[in-house]
Amino acid sequence: MFNWILNIILGNIPLWVWPALAGGSFAVNLLSGVLSHLPQFKPWHAFIKPLSWIGLLVGVFMYGGAGVTAIQQEAIKEMQAKVAVAEEKSNGANALIANKVQTKTKVIHDVQVVYKERIKEVTKTIDADCKFDKEASKILNDAAANPLKDKK
Repeated sequence: MFNWILNIILGNIPLWVWPALAGGSFAVNLLSGVLSHLPQFKPWHAFIKPLSWIGLLVGVFMYGGAGVTAIQQEAIKEMQAKVAVAEEKSNGANALIANKVQTKTKVIHDVQVVYKERIKEVTKTIDADCKFDKEASKILNDAAANPLKDKK
């Protein structure tokens, strides 16, 4: 949670702040060196010099971190664009697959209806003679065949 809050706070600081902090700290460091020769500023020299070095290091470090963040944000945008293209292709492929499934389901259903009708027609001849008709055997074999394999 702390990292998230820190990212929000640091993410809202403009990029120009970090080089300005580094440059200002460097200028204060030089000024501190010059003012250390004056007796009224001598006690402040020991306090200002380390703070200016710390400010310089923080400014340079954070500016480098902001550059890395910018590079990562660009990579994120590129990946989001690739994901959008992949989703678009996926939607097209899904529509094609759904169409094929619907077509195959219709073929299977139509074949079932045809064989049911043929069996109803032949039932009368089978029942009349009480013999196994060759037509019934042919219908049974045709019904067992894969209708989609024949359509290729």
